[in-house]
Amino acid sequence: MSLGQKIGRLRQERGLTLQEVSEGSGLTPSFLSRLERDKVNISVANLRKLAQFFSVQMTHFFEGEDDQQLGQVVRVADRVRLSLDDAPVQVFSLLPPNSDLDARLIEAYPGSSQQGFSSRGSQMVHVLAGHVRYTLGEEQYDLAPGDTLFFRDDTAYSWTNTGHSIATMLTVSTLNPRDER
Repeated sequence: MSLGQKIGRLRQERGLTLQEVSEGSGLTPSFLSRLERDKVNISVANLRKLAQFFSVQMTHFFEGEDDQQLGQVVRVADRVRLSLDDAPVQVFSLLPPNSDLDARLIEAYPGSSQQGFSSRGSQMVHVLAGHVRYTLGEEQYDLAPGDTLFFRDDTAYSWTNTGHSIATMLTVSTLNPRDER
């Protein structure tokens, strides 16, 4: 896999647009598009910008898939933060970028909420701490520590931390078969 393909794959696995990567890295969307299609070369300084944006080591872009071990550990200190540092909802990726699953740890302040649309396949939400109200279409589910909610793709959802303390959730999503590489 070429360097450009690896960058494009990483962007897609994170669910980011070229514009979002552009804004976070300072590189233009047109340059990023040409880079992903292997139409231009990248300087070390610009590759460093992308590595910082994606929170990976620069060597990540040069590691061959054949070089990977059977298991991969993502240490707490190496988790990729998918949210702004001061956001009321903190989201951390729990798996390496080449995974066929998407697993996230979500920490939400009391009263914080989020909405989304599940288009990646099936999704599971497990509440580790706190109280959360999930809304799927017209249905509402009040979840407490230890509760697990499962729903399928193509579902609009929202949730709110209804408790008085930080709610911590584990979410795991499968890839939608039509999105597989």
